[in-house]
Amino acid sequence: MRLRVVALLVACAVFGAAFVARAEDDGEAAPGLAYASSFLPVPSGTPISVRPWDNSAENQRVKLSFTEALNRRGVLLTDGGTPLTLNFETEVESLAVPGIGFGQVRDESRVHMDIQDNLLGGRTGNSGGTTRYILRATLDDQQSGQRLWQGEATYTGAVVDETATFAAMAPVLVDGFGETVHPKGFRIQ
Repeated sequence: MRLRVVALLVACAVFGAAFVARAEDDGEAAPGLAYASSFLPVPSGTPISVRPWDNSAENQRVKLSFTEALNRRGVLLTDGGTPLTLNFETEVESLAVPGIGFGQVRDESRVHMDIQDNLLGGRTGNSGGTTRYILRATLDDQQSGQRLWQGEATYTGAVVDETATFAAMAPVLVDGFGETVHPKGFRIQ
């Protein structure tokens, strides 16, 4: 009986994976989604500093992508000492964990499972799966404490270079900088 239940679960997982792949192959939905909300107008001519919440080397590359995209829009930038700061953060979620099944699992859970499996002699490494990359940005007035704008972009796909994915998502957010943007799909080239 136990073997039949396991076989049924495996069959459901395989069918579900094939369905998701077909939907993306047919081009029905873009793997990326971006939206933004403007709360107050962004003052023109006021320089902006860009700051990651996590000052890692990877986020410095994403910061560079933000600054390049903002420069192309004609936004004045500075390294600090300005009332306006564009803060951003990155997050990675695993949506499918091989050997476990489908469903949303955050990075912390995946790391715990990988460590446990390695200690027990199970899986050793990531053999694939689907990952959701999330990039959030806010423009805050440091003097008044007001949030002027915020945006979020998500991208779902196979495990690839996280830093390159986030760096490619930054210009998508900047396209809606200072504006309210209803959810729109995008693809990373």
